[in-house]
Amino acid sequence: MISTTELTEKVFTIRDPSYTKVTSPKIIAAEKRINKFLKRKDVESTATPNNDGEILVLFIHGFAASKYCWLDPDIGNMGWVKDCKNDPEHIDFGWHALPPPPYIPVAWTMSEQLVPIGATQIMDKNGIEWLTYSQESAFGDIEVSVKELDTVLKAIKEIYGNRRIIIIAHSRGGLLSKRYLDIAEKTNIEKLVTFGTPYGGSFMSAFELFRLPSKHFLNRVKTARKLWDVSQERKVESIATKQLAPDSDFLNELSASGCRDDVKYVNVAGTSSLISYIYAWRWKTSSLKPKYKIAKQKMNERKKLIDQKQPIIDWYNLPSNYLLHPFNWLLEARKIMQIYPKIGYHEVLQGDGAVSIKSALMSNEEVKHYIIDKNHVDMTCSKPGYEIMIREVNESINDK
Repeated sequence: MISTTELTEKVFTIRDPSYTKVTSPKIIAAEKRINKFLKRKDVESTATPNNDGEILVLFIHGFAASKYCWLDPDIGNMGWVKDCKNDPEHIDFGWHALPPPPYIPVAWTMSEQLVPIGATQIMDKNGIEWLTYSQESAFGDIEVSVKELDTVLKAIKEIYGNRRIIIIAHSRGGLLSKRYLDIAEKTNIEKLVTFGTPYGGSFMSAFELFRLPSKHFLNRVKTARKLWDVSQERKVESIATKQLAPDSDFLNELSASGCRDDVKYVNVAGTSSLISYIYAWRWKTSSLKPKYKIAKQKMNERKKLIDQKQPIIDWYNLPSNYLLHPFNWLLEARKIMQIYPKIGYHEVLQGDGAVSIKSALMSNEEVKHYIIDKNHVDMTCSKPGYEIMIREVNESINDK
């Protein structure tokens, strides 16, 4: 019987963060200075001071997340970055005298888990400086996070000088970034790139119904807290999702404010609602039927490999006698369930599972749009997402 702990480790990723970043004595010193200036410990950066006029990418995470969605996506996305597009290949158990036991599932598995490198490491490979932090109120009022962003930007100017800033934001992070731009008189931000940001709202706002039990659960249950706060330094003070509801006052005001003339806006929407498949591994139907002709060919192949003195691993599971071993046992994975279910929400049927395509794309004519075949979880840690990030940063560098 599998224990609760073992099951949690299989479904989610429970481990310490693992990532690399560009560093130097100057970078380390500046990182310490900005944390001291802000009276916090979680700000991470590869930026060097005294680089006025140079690009600095500021990564901002979404609801219930942390800086690790950019540094270590497997941790930052709770282990749910999975290969949902490709079915597992069958497993060959060799040739036998009897067919395998039919119809009984041999094993149950989920989609293969992926461990991609983070967006910050992609920036490092391209020589682009960056900064990120974990929002203190990742579950709460967006206006609180807007004030926090304002404080972080002032600290960036104090420590790193007058930088040209590009914000790359995921989900709710895009809303708070857009809100900041709407109310700021002057800004060094010249581009806002948002991934899966619900400008038109999301049905995920229904989580407001569970705000009280969720708050205590997230703070007090160690395993749950480990998922959203790896460093164990934050605490959920409130859960506010009404601002994410379609036609909320917050979103209507955000839409009415339009776009700034001095900032470029880029929206990225996803079209895949799949988070994972659950597979039942069963013996392939063909394994139940004797295959004398193919078995004879495999027997001859075995003899050749032995004559050529090939390693035993190359021929041990081939039949030594095709008349006695005509059954080839092949185990294959068959999809029995998908997560998300095909419920009738636009976010699932025509979106990334949490945000619909229409909601993620602002209607303003001057906004650049991308649509990629990724879900809400992995759109910021996949090859298409990384290509968009680098393309947009390089465009800004070349526009200097």
